[in-house]
Amino acid sequence: MEIRKSEEFIEREIKSYNNESPNESIKFSVIKIIMVFVFTVVIGFEIFSFNSIRTYYESALADSMKNQARINQLQYSNYMNRYDLSDIIIGDKNIFYRQNETQVQILDNSGVVLYDSLGSDVVGKKLDSFDVNSAIEGKQDFSKSKREGSGEKVMSLSYPLLSSDQQVGIIRLTSSLDKVSKRITEDAFWYVLFGVVVTIAALIVSFFAATSFVRPINELIGVSEKLAAGDYSVKAEVKGNNEISELASTLNNLSDNIIKREDMKNEFISSVSHELRTPLTSIKGWAITLQAPEIQKNEDMMGQGLKIIEDEGDRLSMMVEDLLDFSRLSSSNFKYNKEKLDIVELSKQVHTQLFPRTSSRNIDFKFVTIYKNLPVYADKNRMKEVLINIIDNAIKFTEDGGEIDLILDQEDEKVLITIKDNGEGIKDDEIAFVASKFYKGSSSKSQTGLGLSICEEIIKAHGGKLVIKSKHKVGTSVIVEIPRLEDEKVY
Repeated sequence: MEIRKSEEFIEREIKSYNNESPNESIKFSVIKIIMVFVFTVVIGFEIFSFNSIRTYYESALADSMKNQARINQLQYSNYMNRYDLSDIIIGDKNIFYRQNETQVQILDNSGVVLYDSLGSDVVGKKLDSFDVNSAIEGKQDFSKSKREGSGEKVMSLSYPLLSSDQQVGIIRLTSSLDKVSKRITEDAFWYVLFGVVVTIAALIVSFFAATSFVRPINELIGVSEKLAAGDYSVKAEVKGNNEISELASTLNNLSDNIIKREDMKNEFISSVSHELRTPLTSIKGWAITLQAPEIQKNEDMMGQGLKIIEDEGDRLSMMVEDLLDFSRLSSSNFKYNKEKLDIVELSKQVHTQLFPRTSSRNIDFKFVTIYKNLPVYADKNRMKEVLINIIDNAIKFTEDGGEIDLILDQEDEKVLITIKDNGEGIKDDEIAFVASKFYKGSSSKSQTGLGLSICEEIIKAHGGKLVIKSKHKVGTSVIVEIPRLEDEKVY
């Protein structure tokens, strides 16, 4: 059943992978993540670069205009400050601003245009731009605008003209931003080209990286498909020391476990078949024998045959019961009816129940404990089954006149139940396997080989463990350790 579950799990995983659309593949996801990151970085870099270039060129132009305005101011204050601005303009003594390559406007302190080097129709009109208003207040400042009609983008600087520390007017320089925009466009082209190259390179690198990443996964899928097809000998190649190699190791362990469980299943079927065949053969043989007329007249032979059939029937019934118990306990759906239980009282009941069997064989069966009460949290019927199974084994392997002790003790937070006998014991090379499923050892008194295995399953389900100590021809001690119920007084 567990093997079948493993096969179904592998098949489900493979189908789930095969049903994924290309857009949901790991390879595509890796490429998408890398490209989103690269594209975001490139776009951010392009925006930053464009703003930096624009700021650089506009700042350079602004500095140039500011230097020119400062020179004009020095020329005016050094050579022409004895003239009014209107006299300078009318008298054609305006050499101090004639050297400018930009548009030059001379304004009075109220912002009215006295002169325009381009001869525009704004002469005699008051300008109301931001830079002019700042200059009226004695501050130099810039503003950006568009020329009327042409729509050309320009930058204007209004600079106060001083004479003897008194503002006598404003010089306003206006320069076109077309050359700046052209330089920005030229430089931005190379940055955009660089971004495109980086994006394409990142796409190529991410493709090969994703392919390299997915390749071992595809190999593992191939191994999984073979496992799902029933080829459990296939192994995944373990490379490196990462999550993929751990997955490959896990897959190999799964394959090994399936093989082991397959062997256990075959061994189980073989053992059960052998064990059931023996009593059935005896029953069938005696059933045929007892049908013979000469045997039917022989009462002793009839009684002997019927007794053998009865014994073999009981043995067959016990085997079936053990198999059913083992199957139920191994199932994940099996539920234990755990409750607060006094293990001392339960042990006394088992001792009383089995005492007549030991007395009939003159076996000294003693119950030993200094405690009146040892509380545990357990399934009463299952714990009783454990005690009966272990004591039954002790009786079976102890000679007439021997000794069996049922000892109860506690150690730390554990309750210890020890069944000790002076029977034939277990050989050293067999003691490690006696609790294994269907292991019967070399003794002729062994039966299904499931008794101790069932006991161990029950004890593990109670959070305990089963310890077996034995010496051949001396005796055996089977120790059951289970947790004591917490916060309960012990008497």
